[in-house]
Amino acid sequence: MASVILGDWTHRRGDPGGARAVTAEIDRPRPATVWSWVPEHDGRVDQVRVAGASIFVATMTPRDPVAPGWEHAVVYALDAATGAEVARRELPDPVPVAAMVIESGCVHVIAARRGEPIYWYGLSSTDLSPAFRRPMTIEGAPRPEDVLDAWATPRGGLWLELDGPAPSTRSQTFAYAEAGGEHAANRLCRERGVGDRPPPAGDACAGGDELYVPLGGRWASGEACAPASLRRLDPGQGDLSGRWAEARLVGPRARVHALSTPGIVVVVGAAEDPQRPERASVEAFAIDMSSGLLKWRVQDDRVTLRAALGDVARTACRPNGEILYQGLGADGTPSTPIVCLGSDGHIDSVLPGARGRYVLDAALGPLVLAHCENKNGHVEVCGFAIDGEGRLLGRRAVVGWTIDAGDLGGATTVYAGAGVVVVRGRRGLRAIRL
Repeated sequence: MASVILGDWTHRRGDPGGARAVTAEIDRPRPATVWSWVPEHDGRVDQVRVAGASIFVATMTPRDPVAPGWEHAVVYALDAATGAEVARRELPDPVPVAAMVIESGCVHVIAARRGEPIYWYGLSSTDLSPAFRRPMTIEGAPRPEDVLDAWATPRGGLWLELDGPAPSTRSQTFAYAEAGGEHAANRLCRERGVGDRPPPAGDACAGGDELYVPLGGRWASGEACAPASLRRLDPGQGDLSGRWAEARLVGPRARVHALSTPGIVVVVGAAEDPQRPERASVEAFAIDMSSGLLKWRVQDDRVTLRAALGDVARTACRPNGEILYQGLGADGTPSTPIVCLGSDGHIDSVLPGARGRYVLDAALGPLVLAHCENKNGHVEVCGFAIDGEGRLLGRRAVVGWTIDAGDLGGATTVYAGAGVVVVRGRRGLRAIRL
């Protein structure tokens, strides 16, 4: 039987729930590059999504020295089997694409640039024909400078995670726009400190029309400590319950990340050990969406850090319900092994590859999809089997398949669906069939 990869990748983290889970049956894989693609304008590739039999790609044309700042974004639809162009659409405003989501046959494209309005475009997923263009205002919040993430709701609305200036640091705002509306209402706004790098998205997740937003804990000398928590936002009423759920994690850099499966919200996160900086505590717990009751919780304080714990992490939900967590440092390389957390209380650490340099991308059927960028710029993509037991070291990652996807210009992200694994870099795409 040939290997089969099914499903869509419609949001930044796979689906509205952020589960990074792709249905697949992997039988005697023979990975091969089946097509490559670069935009004909030789510009930058920003966003990739997969829906049905198409790959949707948002790009930005190169800087025009004659008219800098007037470059336009171009959205392409490619045939997933061949990489052939099915359709393209140049957006009318000279603003780069910040987020792209697909819901109910509509490609929602959100474009943002400092000093410009936020534009919300709707394109048909069939031929990218335009459905609407809406310059958006954000009511009751500081003027945003960037869109970090977006979620389209079943009833046609749009959640936005926004970054903007605040009196002392930066603001993180979650706003909701009704279907057909050009105004997004502030539902949660808070200040947060930032370093030299742009702030990362906060890894919220959608469950139906509601949004579940993780907030970091507080740890500072001379101040009361507070654990990380989760807020539940409703499109019409905003924050429904204050701290809807609370982690037990308390410590430096405590962060949680949310993902959802039908009827369940899972929160997973980590915090540095204040007494042993080389270690971290990792926790996961599940909450019933309808009742708000805790279903299970598991925690371990013995995870070895490979580098300083950053604000970014990768999480995924496996077919057996096991949750995967991997912390990433400021440079995007792993700061923790892949931690496997189960509702039965087990916690295992798995090192992907000999030096643990692979970044978790998704749960691809029974395997774990991961990649690394080598020093020569080439991207290596692997499928790891993690369910076996080593004789001495316990659970381990065994390479099921691997392939060199070449040099795509860095900033690699990997997606799966519609029969292929898609590797994206700044310069273009490679599609791999197993």
